[in-house]
Amino acid sequence: MWRSERIGLIMIVASLLAIGAVALVVFSEQSQQRLTQVRSHGVGLARVLGGMAWQELVPGQGRQGILQTLQHSQNNPDFAYAAVVDQSGAPANVVAAAGIVVPDRPLPNDPSAWLGEREVVGKHRDLTFLEFHAPVFRGGDLAGYVRLGYIKPGFVLDAAGLSSIATVGLPVFLLMPLFYFLLRNETRPLRKISDNLDEVLATAGAAPVELHPSGELSDFIKRFSGFIDAAQNRIHALQAEHDRMLTSTKLLAYKQSKVESILQMLPEAILVLDEAGIVAYANQRVAGMLGVDRADVIGKRPRDWCKNPNLLAYLSRRHSGQDQVGFISDSVQIVPDYDPDKVLEAKIYPLFAPRDEDSLLGDLVVVRDITEQHVAKRSRSEFVAQIAHELKTPLNVLAMYSESLLGDDGKDESFRVEALNVIHDEVERLAGFLNSMLAISQFELGSLKMTRTRVRVPELLTDAFNTVAQSGRGRDLSFDIDVPREMSALHVDKDLLRIAINNLLTNAIKYNRPGGRVTLVAEESEDAVLIRVSDTGLGISDVDQQKIFDKFYRSDDDQVREQNGHGLGLPLAQQIIQLHHGSLELESTLGEGSTFTITLYKEVPGFAMAGNG
Repeated sequence: MWRSERIGLIMIVASLLAIGAVALVVFSEQSQQRLTQVRSHGVGLARVLGGMAWQELVPGQGRQGILQTLQHSQNNPDFAYAAVVDQSGAPANVVAAAGIVVPDRPLPNDPSAWLGEREVVGKHRDLTFLEFHAPVFRGGDLAGYVRLGYIKPGFVLDAAGLSSIATVGLPVFLLMPLFYFLLRNETRPLRKISDNLDEVLATAGAAPVELHPSGELSDFIKRFSGFIDAAQNRIHALQAEHDRMLTSTKLLAYKQSKVESILQMLPEAILVLDEAGIVAYANQRVAGMLGVDRADVIGKRPRDWCKNPNLLAYLSRRHSGQDQVGFISDSVQIVPDYDPDKVLEAKIYPLFAPRDEDSLLGDLVVVRDITEQHVAKRSRSEFVAQIAHELKTPLNVLAMYSESLLGDDGKDESFRVEALNVIHDEVERLAGFLNSMLAISQFELGSLKMTRTRVRVPELLTDAFNTVAQSGRGRDLSFDIDVPREMSALHVDKDLLRIAINNLLTNAIKYNRPGGRVTLVAEESEDAVLIRVSDTGLGISDVDQQKIFDKFYRSDDDQVREQNGHGLGLPLAQQIIQLHHGSLELESTLGEGSTFTITLYKEVPGFAMAGNG
């Protein structure tokens, strides 16, 4: 019912709105006219009264003045009050319409504003007055002011306004039903078509409803029916295409999800750049390797997020014409700002269309962490250089003394003794170096076999201390040993443990000062044996303490460099102690000395106390 009659209701509402608009215009026009009349009347009357003498405006007691006469002769319905006030604003003569209280408002002191107009709010704020004021003089001097107030006109409808509204609105309202019935008669075929379309839609594919139009709309309805049939066929075709595309989209989304899951699991940072060089995909590894958030990369060019100049130049080169299309560029190595010790390698792989190898879709950027490979490569180079250096010095000494022995110097008995001692020392030095290298290699390859036996710790420590102390007697050092006679036996590899202790004692002698002290202390706790080797020598700086257990590392300190060494003693000692499931700790103060503490546990996990490992 509402759908069939909505046009009529809309037309009725429209006519009422039109009549209301006419009424609003009439009200506004009448209000403006009354406001104009009030201003004209008030300004003129204020000028006239302002030109009168003070005595005429303020008569003596018992006499009727001009204001009273003005009030009785006033025919303006908006007149509210007239008043004469002195300079302080005190009223001297006042007349007002019934129910009106003259508002008490000060007048301006500036002469340029003595004559003018203003809005004044009533005492109870229920009325607004348009007030016109003018100065009054007495003997050429300002005596006061005359104030004329009128009620500010609002929207008031009088007989003339009603007549205007009726003249315009009544024909509109009466003609509206006629227009409605004419329109209803003309649109009756269209309503029938609408009903038939509703029936077609409701049947959802049933046989089409036959329409039999007549009149002027016959041709239009026939063409419209043909259009509906064509549209319905097109809708069916689009629906089938939509179903196929939806299936393809779901399949592609599934495949994309699988590919992205695989890319997320890779240890490398992955970036996919489209043909314009904009990042289309980035996995989570990008944040950890490149130091940028994944959300800040996607949809942007490398110059917007890449801070590393080498990587930026490498990525930008692909889209500046410097690289041949489809060519796999050489990789670039970069050092990230957040970790100077890390080395990354970036490499670009072109992405071609699956069915067109000449069509380049973009680039795949793979960023790998090659820090370990870089360090290993550098370590191999340093390793070869260190071995060459360690072998070169003793071999040079051996060559020099052997040549001297073959010459005239070899006939001197004292020189021969000296040469033999030097050759013996250098051979032992080479043997020690090679043995240390062999032991470390066996540790790293896992081919070293331990032979655990029940070892008395006091005897092992005393024997090792005495042997090393004997070799250091000529260095102006004092040697102290504090080892209890009775200590729990340990199941250890005696030969390996002796090597570790010898290396620590040898370093304590080598890097000590003249007049210094070397101390070996052993003590036993409830579950472990602690062995401390202390010296009062050079000490080790905080920087060197971080690298002291690295192979071939030696401090840059000149006093350290003066002593012979190959940087393998401490690494070998640490690996021997770790092989026994113990620990080797260092406490050192530069210039005061160092203390190395070996902790060996009485019970080793997975080792039977009665057996050998």
